[in-house]
Amino acid sequence: MILTEGGTCVVQGAAVTDTEALSQMSIPHYETCVEVAKADLCALLEDPRGADLER
Repeated sequence: MILTEGGTCVVQGAAVTDTEALSQMSIPHYETCVEVAKADLCALLEDPRGADLER
């Protein structure tokens, strides 16, 4: 994950291909879903300024 100066984050992960999971979401044609490790999300929520998210 990379924190941007605009207050957003860019994430990288394996593309979600599970049709059941995708059917539970409303995803615009120009977006995609990726899986993100729970540890990375927790690090971002706990301390976004101190987390080492650029990997």
